Amino acid sequence: MIENELITEILKEMAPLFKRAKNTIYELRVVDQRYAGQVNFFFEWNQVGRSTISRQILTVPRRRVKDLEGLITALKSKTMVTVTLV
Repeated sequence: MIENELITEILKEMAPLFKRAKNTIYELRVVDQRYAGQVNFFFEWNQVGRSTISRQILTVPRRRVKDLEGLITALKSKTMVTVTLV
């Protein structure tokens, strides 16, 4: 149940940034900071011929994320962007 709330929160934060512009590549980057005990979510986009823009959309304590691989799989199925774990 907590994972569903987290997915909903990520999608809500991502929605204003995802404009579906022409010739634009979108990506959701998940950074697992093991030693800091947190997981960061970045939304990145770049238009052809321009530099990549990255916005941090959410930081979550690691204990809130039970199954990170499962969360990434769920995000891949619910979003239309590439999801990468770093």
